[in-house]
Amino acid sequence: MPPDPNLIVHEVFSWVVPGLVTIVLGFPIVRLITKWLEPRPVPPRELSTISGRLEKIEAAVDAIAIEVERISESQRFTARLRSEQQSPRLPRGNA
Repeated sequence: MPPDPNLIVHEVFSWVVPGLVTIVLGFPIVRLITKWLEPRPVPPRELSTISGRLEKIEAAVDAIAIEVERISESQRFTARLRSEQQSPRLPRGNA
């Protein structure tokens, strides 16, 4: 027995029409959501503030690096002095 043409049309419309409606309405909605979630550009005034802060951070990091180098040099010097002072002494043998 051949399928009923009305049933075929009903099946096609029950799947195709909701799919098309979803695509036609869903695409613009998804674009709006992605534009809303997209990061906004930073105004130039804030960029100058940020660059000034970054320069201060850079100067602070440089100062810290110099101090760390001084500390490590001091530790090397102290370790060398201690090793020179504590040189192993051989016991005197009675000959």
